[in-house]
Amino acid sequence: MNRFVVMVDADYLFRQAIDIVSNRASTSRADLDIVDPAGLIEALLDKSRSTLDLTRKELLRVYWYDGVMANGFTPQQRSLANIDDVQFRAGTINGRDQQRDIASLIATDLLELAGHHAICDAVLVTGDSDLAVGIDMAKKHGVRIAVLGVEDPATGVARHRSAEIACRADRVGLLGQAELAQVLRYAPSGQSAPAQQSVAASGQAIDLIDRVRIEAAVKAFIDQQTAPLTGTVNHAAKRIDANVDRSLLFHVLTELGHGRLTESEKIYARHVFRAEV
Repeated sequence: MNRFVVMVDADYLFRQAIDIVSNRASTSRADLDIVDPAGLIEALLDKSRSTLDLTRKELLRVYWYDGVMANGFTPQQRSLANIDDVQFRAGTINGRDQQRDIASLIATDLLELAGHHAICDAVLVTGDSDLAVGIDMAKKHGVRIAVLGVEDPATGVARHRSAEIACRADRVGLLGQAELAQVLRYAPSGQSAPAQQSVAASGQAIDLIDRVRIEAAVKAFIDQQTAPLTGTVNHAAKRIDANVDRSLLFHVLTELGHGRLTESEKIYARHVFRAEV
């Protein structure tokens, strides 16, 4: 089987990420805003592919592990759960705001996929030493394992990753400021951006004038590129290379000249780009 999986411990990712994007001003997830949920997933996939040389491998799915409060998903969690190829796996949160069951969920899913030969590679975004035994067992089934740590020495954010799992992994990669700053932002005191709203809100219609302006902006962006765009779009998966996608959306935002692109505007811009390339 020529497929790979990405497994993300969301609490680890976000607590390290807010430390990075806030320049160490905060370690609270409440201060972190996901500017572009789909862009975050693309950034994780790009780093996963480069770490394990997965360019010729097919993605099975991204498993997203996060604790869920008794009153249900947050808007941030809903925005991620509704992205194509993302499977949300819910753990619990105790009275001290600590996650439970996440490591066991990851280990169980990893071993089931490995045992059924559903994957040949797995990328774990985690720092949890409890996964060391699961990594060893998956490797015995022939699965290559990479661990992605979230840290940034340049900003002084050190690793909170178990040395034990790093040693047992086949490869280790790093996610830092360069990958995260385009898709996450520091939003203190709960000042979250509109993009954090439920994806259901992205169903808002785009009027004809905006559609025309977005089409013109996308075509202008394509005309400005000096490097060939061939290979930047996976039409089967309806995905755009993450770096190109970020540049595209920034260009469209600049051309439209308003505060922030809605999810509908992002979706339409990507649709036009895929159709043109």
